[in-house]
Amino acid sequence: MLRGLLKHAAVLRLRNSCSSVPFVVGFRHCCSSLRPITHQNLAGRGQRKTHLLCLSRSVSAGSNGQDDGTRKGSFQYPEYSDSEYHNEKRPRRLSKFHSSDTFEGFTDRSSFPRRQHGFQRFQSSRRQYYDDGLSEDDYYTDAFRPRTRSAREEPGFKLRHKEWSSSQLDPVEKNFYVEHDSVAQLSEAELDEFYSKHNVTISQGDRIKPILDFHHANFPEPINRHMEKIAWAKPTHIQSLGWPLALSGKNMVGIAQTGSGKTLGFILPALVHIKHQRQVMRGEGPVVLVLAPTRELAQQIKSVAREYGRLLGVRSCSVFGGQSKLIQARHLSEGPEIVVATPGRLLDFLETDVINLDRTTYTVLDEADRMLDMGFEPQIRKVLGQIRPDRQMLMWSATWPREIQQLAHDFLGDFTQINVGSGELVANPNIQQIVKVCERKEKLSLLVNELDGEEDQKTLIFVQTKSQADIVTHKLRRLRFRALALHGDKSQMVRDKTLHSFRSGATEILVATDVASRGLDVDDIKLVVNFDYPNTADDYIHRIGRTARASKTGRAVSFITDDDAGKVPDLIKVLKEAGQTVSSELEVLSRLQAKIKSKGNARFKSGFHRKPYQPRHYGGKEHRRREGYHDWESW
Repeated sequence: MLRGLLKHAAVLRLRNSCSSVPFVVGFRHCCSSLRPITHQNLAGRGQRKTHLLCLSRSVSAGSNGQDDGTRKGSFQYPEYSDSEYHNEKRPRRLSKFHSSDTFEGFTDRSSFPRRQHGFQRFQSSRRQYYDDGLSEDDYYTDAFRPRTRSAREEPGFKLRHKEWSSSQLDPVEKNFYVEHDSVAQLSEAELDEFYSKHNVTISQGDRIKPILDFHHANFPEPINRHMEKIAWAKPTHIQSLGWPLALSGKNMVGIAQTGSGKTLGFILPALVHIKHQRQVMRGEGPVVLVLAPTRELAQQIKSVAREYGRLLGVRSCSVFGGQSKLIQARHLSEGPEIVVATPGRLLDFLETDVINLDRTTYTVLDEADRMLDMGFEPQIRKVLGQIRPDRQMLMWSATWPREIQQLAHDFLGDFTQINVGSGELVANPNIQQIVKVCERKEKLSLLVNELDGEEDQKTLIFVQTKSQADIVTHKLRRLRFRALALHGDKSQMVRDKTLHSFRSGATEILVATDVASRGLDVDDIKLVVNFDYPNTADDYIHRIGRTARASKTGRAVSFITDDDAGKVPDLIKVLKEAGQTVSSELEVLSRLQAKIKSKGNARFKSGFHRKPYQPRHYGGKEHRRREGYHDWESW
């Protein structure tokens, strides 16, 4: 039974197969409000039935364990034979409403308690079931809805903003940047060409001389050798401008499109920052804290930190929901220098003193716009309230909405903002975007045609709902495609195995919801398919950004139906900004939507905009005048 059911259980009635005399065991007195109790009958071959009654405080047990029926409010349990017990009709589990006539355990309606005796009589009209994965006998009425989280149970409720004094803060060195001679010799003309070519703007700070070669950043020699091994030619635009700021110990905001290498833009300076601090001992907090919105993104950042951190002997761990707290707490006790966390799980550990942030001097907010969209702003403020005020803070995002601007001004103080591209979210120009207008029933056949032409290439398919992901995956597997599904209902272990299979190439097709739209960094994805078009253009850009990573090329195919006509104008704007061609079918659908929006249509308009219905009159003066009857006698 449910823990809550046992907690509020008032009376447990047991009847042995060898004895028909019931006895009552009182767990606790019922409070004034209604409380459920369990009524169990053990008969025959040990079978059991459970019934829930709504009793008031007046129910109590007799001295000998039986209700004598003399006091007002006492209740006499109905008696029924074993044959009646086994032949009763069982309720349907998924039925929304259930009549009390088929409620188990009561064959005689007269046995129901009366209202004037202190009992709440069951309504005979309807019974509503809540399908929470319980058994058929777990039954709730409207008075016992599932328990919701109160304000006192929100993550970080017990945390208070830390007060720091200058005497408590040890001095921290944060400026480690040594400008290379090649960078120092860049002229103003070369700077103007770089900034204009890549559409770079610097706000609230001086212009930065970019690092055009990773050797010019003066990273430790093991990192340089690793970059030469993987044949990394030159840094991306956001990296070439972000590294000088991050290595100089300045607060910064980096705005760039998805897939532009923002992760290495803050991980490599973080490693240099860690190597200039004293060693972290067991029980001490991390030096670097990275906050991410989703589990997948946290795991991706942790994998990058582990890949480059092992070259310098830097330990890292990730903290997020969906995994055992015990295992994560053990990893935190080992004293990692880098902790990548989601806000909710980190607040849980801060409340229980599993981790402290007293030594944290380098803080990163990755995908800050996504975290604010998911409602993490209160949790972020609570976390930042536990970190020393002289920290170095970096904020990375793909857009620059007003909420992020306010958060940056509250916590970054004096900072430098780098915008690579326009301030708005723009699609990657290296992605070939194809939009197909079709009917809903034609989507699967079009998808199969696209997959047949993409043999031995990784494909990511986005759908809108979790059930749709399972359905599409099942249909593709029946057609002999190696496909797996990824969505929020999957356990963390299954999600990790699915992503590992997709990255290793054992699975070529991944069908996912928007949980994979950010944080899924697989370099060799060649095709992204929007089986269901997303709700906004920003989600569309993040989805197709899973391909063409690290200056590579890719292809994105989207299926548009008449139901998506309202989203077509924003899609056309994205296509034109990325230099893509707009099909004639998409233009027609856009004009149709504009016509409907301007003039209106009875199919899409509410009743307030329609012409009122005027029925044809078949009597009265109007009908007689229309039919030529001018006098009453002829009518």
